[in-house]
Amino acid sequence: MKRLPLAALFLALGALLTPMLAQNKNVATRVGFVDADALVQAHPDYKKVQDLQAQARKELSPIEEKLKPLDQKVRAGQASAKERQDYEALAKTYQDTLKKWQDRQNTLLKPILEDVDQAIAKVAKAQGFAVVMSRQVAAQSGLVVYADEDTDLTQAVIRELKR
Repeated sequence: MKRLPLAALFLALGALLTPMLAQNKNVATRVGFVDADALVQAHPDYKKVQDLQAQARKELSPIEEKLKPLDQKVRAGQASAKERQDYEALAKTYQDTLKKWQDRQNTLLKPILEDVDQAIAKVAKAQGFAVVMSRQVAAQSGLVVYADEDTDLTQAVIRELKR
């Protein structure tokens, strides 16, 4: 059996690897960032969420006003048995009402968040980004200490949402 010269072996190996390396050049490797809050607020249907939040505040505010003085008395240990009972009943009413409004808000937000996610994915793919992170989360976590402004996709995603 004849041995291949070492140079021929490297040449053959290089010919085999070249197509694989060439394919990897087109893979997205950039990391981008978005202001997630700004994207949600820029969605055309976000006004419905704001209207719902205003209704919730309108219903919750009077309950909060009644709770505040009772809460202070309970915390200070100066509440009578009747006041503690009133406080517990009012606190339950507040929690139930708050949950009702949060559930309604979540129902409105779900399709908005789905649209935002789709718009982020579309813009990221078109611009060659492999990963897109929330700017706020990245900054708060300390994982990212610097990001070039060219990596901010917020405005491009907002334009996509308004289409």
